[in-house]
Amino acid sequence: MSHFSFKNKNLGRVILLSLGILMMSMLIPLSSEAVPAFARKYDLSCTSCHTKPPRLNPFGEAFNMSGFNIPATRGGEIKKKRKIGRVRLERSFLNIFAMRIMGNFVESFQEKDSSSADIAFPHELELFLAGTLTNDISYFFELVSESVKVEGGENGRFEERSGGELSLARNFLIFNLGSLFKERPQNNNGTKQGQSGALSRNRHLIRIGPMLRIGVIDPSTFFSFPYERQFFKGVPGKVKGKSGVIQRFSLSPYAFALKYFGVKTGQGVSLEVTGEALYNGEGRGVDLHALVGDFILQVGMMQGMSEESRDVNIKKDPYLMGRYNFGWDTYISGSVSAMINWGIDTAMVDNHLVDWLRYGFAGNIKLSHLDLYGAFIWDEVQDLPASTKGLFEEKAFGMTIEADYLAFDKVMLMARYDALNAGGFLNQKADGRVISLQARYYLRDNLGLYIRDSFNLSGISDNPLQGFKNLIFIGVDYDW
Repeated sequence: MSHFSFKNKNLGRVILLSLGILMMSMLIPLSSEAVPAFARKYDLSCTSCHTKPPRLNPFGEAFNMSGFNIPATRGGEIKKKRKIGRVRLERSFLNIFAMRIMGNFVESFQEKDSSSADIAFPHELELFLAGTLTNDISYFFELVSESVKVEGGENGRFEERSGGELSLARNFLIFNLGSLFKERPQNNNGTKQGQSGALSRNRHLIRIGPMLRIGVIDPSTFFSFPYERQFFKGVPGKVKGKSGVIQRFSLSPYAFALKYFGVKTGQGVSLEVTGEALYNGEGRGVDLHALVGDFILQVGMMQGMSEESRDVNIKKDPYLMGRYNFGWDTYISGSVSAMINWGIDTAMVDNHLVDWLRYGFAGNIKLSHLDLYGAFIWDEVQDLPASTKGLFEEKAFGMTIEADYLAFDKVMLMARYDALNAGGFLNQKADGRVISLQARYYLRDNLGLYIRDSFNLSGISDNPLQGFKNLIFIGVDYDW
């Protein structure tokens, strides 16, 4: 995957060309049918589970919670020994394989002293294998390739990598423990074998689960504003040549961000202030979740922040989330969530392991064609070393608010506001305010063309959090 740069004088020419491609694409008469993996398997359209991909509607959320089964049904794929044949094998594979391609035809970066226009298509490729091994065991594997990515190093250095190699991201198994509470055959006396009266009276309250997930997971999957399912894709940061000095942090939802300047992993690797962290990110872990009435309850634990297969200590980071759904069958529907996450010796400040407390809430309201989302998350770094007294801000706050309006059947308009009151070393930190506007035109339910502009409202400075004026993108998002 290549990444080409244009001089600023060609910016207008490139944008006009891309706008022409965009307008011509709108005139192409394509079918509105969608064919991602689960739609193929269950003979459904994309809009059965999505408002527009990747955002889920209530049915899609229940499908996800059910371990990729239609709620109240069984969808195990291996029920008996199958004959291996070319046609049958292809059909089975297409029922579990999907991919997502995102790319910007134009990336225009207006920075402090310069501007540039790049082509970076495709920007990101995601391959998915997901399905059900048995009625009660599901699986999910994701391979990701990014054209540009900023990675931390030691001694506060960063590295901007470009390549395109596939790497394993989320991968986990889901076990449906709800089968333990199912009705059992009656004995000759007419009573159920091995089932207590209390359980028999209360089992109807459990609609989905309990479900056990284990592997590399995104804990916020069931949060009212999940980290993974963003219409506004993250924008990679920028490093000054090979100096290791970061010029611009990646642009992501600030509510979910790390929020601290000068924090490292337990292994001493630098972390981006705007990178995802703790509950609102990906990592190795295990959790248990269930839908009980109108409530979703979730409890789990994660490996230390940004750690791989081995943690720097034996302590893990527990979390707890509760969510209330309302208005399932009414004109107005939505949910509210609250979470708390304890990070125990999960990060490093001045070569000292520190504890981390994250807590916050999120909500969404769906009113006809308008969806409103918001997340408000606070962080506190605790057990700081004495050497940082008076030099380090222990508390930080992030907020993300988004409105999505389906103006027409094929046109969606979006706006997102991000605010970050950062923490960390006082001589490094700065606060951020960004507003992003985006319009999408859907040729199909699973194929969207978009134009986006993100504005820095906090003022341009040399700080990498404020190192841009605005970012313009024209691109495509395709699910198959």
